[in-house]
Amino acid sequence: MPLPRLLSSPHALKALFCGSALAFFITAAPPAWLFCPFLRLSGLPCPLCGMTRALCAIGHGGLSAALRLHALSPLVFALFVWGLVSGLAGRAAAFPAFSQARVFHCLLLLFGLYGAWRILAPVLG
Repeated sequence: MPLPRLLSSPHALKALFCGSALAFFITAAPPAWLFCPFLRLSGLPCPLCGMTRALCAIGHGGLSAALRLHALSPLVFALFVWGLVSGLAGRAAAFPAFSQARVFHCLLLLFGLYGAWRILAPVLG
């Protein structure tokens, strides 16, 4: 059965995804289990380690706990909110000076640098 026309738009799907993620972060308790193959194999945190628990902490109002778990979690939470709002508005959210691809590349670089810092900081002292 095909999706209704409203749900087949990319903006509606973005709103549905971001809204579902935010509903999970706000209503769910932070998971007690850790499932990161990189952490389990190497003993070192990956660039995303702690993100789910941090987003759940923000959803429950614990910004300081979220920052301890993952420093970039407020940015990711804000991106989910922004995705929900722009999806509900039915338009692509525009970046004034950047293309969406450039923003994606900047975020990828930021997460890579943060991940490298998390791995190297304990080693370097």
